[in-house]
Amino acid sequence: MGRSIKLLSIINRYYMFSLLLFFILAGFMLFYAFSFYLNEELDEQLNTERVHFMNSTQSMDTLNTSSLVFLDFISVKRISPGLIIEPEKFDSSMYDKVEKEIIPFRLIRFSSQTRKANYVVVMKTPKLETRDIVNSIFLSLMIVFGLLCLILYISNLYLSKKVWSPFLKTISSIKTLNINDCDASFNYQASHIEEFNELNVSLQKMAERIQSDYFRMKEFSENAAHELQTPLSIIRSKLESLLQSKDLNNEDAQLINQALESTVRLSRLNQSLLLLTKIENRQYGQKQMVNFSEVFDKYLKLYTEMIAEKGIRIKMNKEEDFIFEINLMLTDILISNLLSNAIKHNVLNGEVMISIKKNRFEISNTGKAPDCSTELLFSRFKKGNNSPEHLGLGLALVKEIVETSGMQISYTFENERHVLVVIPKE
Repeated sequence: MGRSIKLLSIINRYYMFSLLLFFILAGFMLFYAFSFYLNEELDEQLNTERVHFMNSTQSMDTLNTSSLVFLDFISVKRISPGLIIEPEKFDSSMYDKVEKEIIPFRLIRFSSQTRKANYVVVMKTPKLETRDIVNSIFLSLMIVFGLLCLILYISNLYLSKKVWSPFLKTISSIKTLNINDCDASFNYQASHIEEFNELNVSLQKMAERIQSDYFRMKEFSENAAHELQTPLSIIRSKLESLLQSKDLNNEDAQLINQALESTVRLSRLNQSLLLLTKIENRQYGQKQMVNFSEVFDKYLKLYTEMIAEKGIRIKMNKEEDFIFEINLMLTDILISNLLSNAIKHNVLNGEVMISIKKNRFEISNTGKAPDCSTELLFSRFKKGNNSPEHLGLGLALVKEIVETSGMQISYTFENERHVLVVIPKE
């Protein structure tokens, strides 16, 4: 998903786009409207001059064009007698000697007769006003558009601080609401806007239902785990007592031993699921700065016998201490799971390599390739080699601890090695 945008920014963008489109259309419409009316005015002026010219020259024998001082705006050319040219109006651009540039003109061409000759007359008048009017229109539109943008920006600031204040307060309350705290409640700021009040009331009811459901689920999970653990402990104790009996034959002892192993496995499964639920429910909230190098050293000493039993070589590469704010108990669970997995799923005389840097740590071990995608191994009850003695919850616990603590983990298998990298979230 792309970068999110604030609601007010989106609204302002639509306003800006609509205003810009409106001003462009309005500018073109005004341009053509003014051009049309200006041409009408110029045509009327040219028609008046045409009539005046014809009335003043029809009593003459011929026209002496060289004596016309207004030749810059009137051109006269003698044509065949009897040729009649109907008045025709059109636009053209010509070089103006006064302005010393090419400017647009409005022209009219017609025929005019004297008593002894026939002439074609072209009258012209400059259209400088059109260009000036167009420039004025666009300048005015830009000024208006700039003022509207300024007003819209000021309105946006006002809306953000005044109108949207209750909504922003609601978002802040949602972000800070902690359903783990039984005394926490959803507090909102009353608003004169009906929709905001309806939203706040709905969110308050929803928060109360979520909090109530959470505590009921939490209580059920803890009670269920506790109640299951008690009979499991009794069954385990009875089975161990039976194994001490002298009257057992080998077949019965084998069956009891299998039942005992299943009971132990069920007890471990119950404890792991309870732990996973507590982590998901954020019940390990107390954090402190933890040096992961020290935690690794502690568990490497605890696992000395297990490491020696499989003949595993341990290589520690510590460039700098990785110190991170995390719950200490969760850190112990995280490192113990990662190390135990690296040892249990290793090959005889294999190798475990631990690399610690300032902003990450990496643990890799030799071993067989997993039967499925490495990403799937973070799912609950997913095993890489379907071994019956493993629960399939180790990496699920690891991922939950990592993500709950503000970090992220990646798992790859390359060059016959399982590689897990943990880094802080960006």
